[in-house]
Amino acid sequence: MYNDSTKKIIGSVFFLVWSLIVLSAFYITQRPLFIQVIGGTLSTLWTIGLWLWILINSYGIGAFILQKIQLQSTLHESLILQIGLGLGVVGLGGYGLAALGLAKPIVLLALLFANLILVLISKYHSALWLSLISFLRSFKENQSGLPRWLPYIVLLGSALGFGFALLPPAEGFDGLFYHLALPERLLADGKILPYAVPQFWFPGLMEGNFIWALGLGSERTAQLLHWAFSILTIGLVWEWSRNAFNHKSAWWALALLISMPSLAWLSAWAYNDFALVFYELACLYALWKLGETKQNAWLVTSASFAGLAMSLKYTSVILPIFCVALLFFSAGAFSARLRSILVFSIVSIGIASPWYIRNWLIMENPVYPFVFLGRAWDVFQAAAYAGKGSGIGWNLQEILLLPFNITLGHRDQNFFDGRLGPLFLLFLPAAVWGLWKMRSALNPERKPLVLLAVFALINYGSWAFSVVQTSHLWQARLLLPGLIPLAIPMGFGMALLSDLDLPRLRISFISALITGVVIIITIIDNSLLLLVRRPWDYALGIETRERYFERIQPQYTEAVQIVNSLPKDSFVYFLFEPRSYNMLRKVQPDPINSNVLHDYYLYGKPTAIINEWKKVGYTHVLFRASEAETYTDDNIPDWVAATHQLTQHLVLLRQTKHYKLYSIP
Repeated sequence: MYNDSTKKIIGSVFFLVWSLIVLSAFYITQRPLFIQVIGGTLSTLWTIGLWLWILINSYGIGAFILQKIQLQSTLHESLILQIGLGLGVVGLGGYGLAALGLAKPIVLLALLFANLILVLISKYHSALWLSLISFLRSFKENQSGLPRWLPYIVLLGSALGFGFALLPPAEGFDGLFYHLALPERLLADGKILPYAVPQFWFPGLMEGNFIWALGLGSERTAQLLHWAFSILTIGLVWEWSRNAFNHKSAWWALALLISMPSLAWLSAWAYNDFALVFYELACLYALWKLGETKQNAWLVTSASFAGLAMSLKYTSVILPIFCVALLFFSAGAFSARLRSILVFSIVSIGIASPWYIRNWLIMENPVYPFVFLGRAWDVFQAAAYAGKGSGIGWNLQEILLLPFNITLGHRDQNFFDGRLGPLFLLFLPAAVWGLWKMRSALNPERKPLVLLAVFALINYGSWAFSVVQTSHLWQARLLLPGLIPLAIPMGFGMALLSDLDLPRLRISFISALITGVVIIITIIDNSLLLLVRRPWDYALGIETRERYFERIQPQYTEAVQIVNSLPKDSFVYFLFEPRSYNMLRKVQPDPINSNVLHDYYLYGKPTAIINEWKKVGYTHVLFRASEAETYTDDNIPDWVAATHQLTQHLVLLRQTKHYKLYSIP
């Protein structure tokens, strides 16, 4: 019936199909570690590759812009400023694409490919390579007169954040809250929706950068992008210190940065703090260069970075005010100063304006939720958010002890991201010593010292005033935009400590020894914390993302599992849980842990509250009981009884160690 050739084909096909069935069944069931490692390794390579791809494209975009404004800069300045400026454009573009519903993988990849081709055609990649090699060589060639160990521990301390960034985003609270949750929602919705989460309406430039990472399936790339800003900051501190003073000052300034225990942690989370630090520092650097070179392109560059800073956090408002004041009191004709102020204002406000226009159009308040009220925001919520009266007050002792309490970190709202280490406080007198030594107005080194010291002092004063009013802002990381620039005057002062040396008492040696010991302790401590998290396990696919979250963040894992197990048409109302990242159902988080308090304020009694929930369409309530136990409110004296009374009208479906899930009958 069949000839030999046909029989052979049938037999071959049967063997191949049968082999596929048997081998698939076996390896899907057994899941060999080898296959997991291949998958995990490819995922990690994609994470790093996408990150580098975005950075190269950013460099090309920044190079094009600075070329158009005819900025004359060194190779090192170009490398740092062009990447930073390009990332700002990438962030704005990413948010815009998501808002228009265009942030699809095919679109994002096409744009990245197109931009990369333009970078290659324009030969920006050659300039990038030359700048990078030259910049790295500057570290190697400027080590004379320093302890031999200093460059090595600075390099190691800088690199630690890379390891943390390759872990899943389990521990960055604000990432799970809004830095990652917002881009995730934007990608899912394909448009901007008026979510009643005030943090979603903060300037969202960094979230725009994260759109590219999440849109292309790599949340860890988002973390690497934030870490890149810490490296750009370190590079700019090095370049400014070395150019304005000397390489010894630059190395000691970097040592101060590396001594911060929070540097590796905070830089590796999907946050925006180091982007803000970099843009503010770059703005000040460009303003200093304007005074040195009288080149107007530096004014536009400074204003551009100010606009990007205002695109990240409202607290950046200090920067443009400070810059305008500097321009007003600078040398030159009055008309020229006014012209500079006008240019600076137009450029910076123009760049920052999309975020404030967005808020005005959608939430009826350009600086939502501050200053004015707005959509889904009333006086009760504004008061709860402000926490006025919870601060240290005008207690002179508390105010004088602020620098020590900041260093100790025992009162910080957070832990890992608020540890500044002891060296900033320890070497503060060195900065004062450096300023005193350069007090002559004719000394060219005086200008950058005074510029950075005054900016740091204004930032500290603003933060201290806030802490007097409310405990909500007791977060040391809010000081970073002023503190990190202060490392430059401190490094300069540390390099001058040899002037105090005596034959039998060498202060310079003692200070170097203290610095080395503190940095080594910091590196060992962070290395141990990294080893506990076993980054290689996840990077290689040995440990799954789900298992990592269960191990490191078991509480939030409970919430995600509960929500994602509900029917697809569920709408869950959260009590005392602000986070919502990776939740597959429609949810309303509790952004300032006041949902129930606000509902009591609006509706007065449980039955009215529940009726309103039904009108909105909520089907379930997720109650984070462990968090609620720490809250009280004067408007509801018997808070526990009030909560119990409310939940009595609900049906308990599930209870875990930290959460209770109710259905709304």
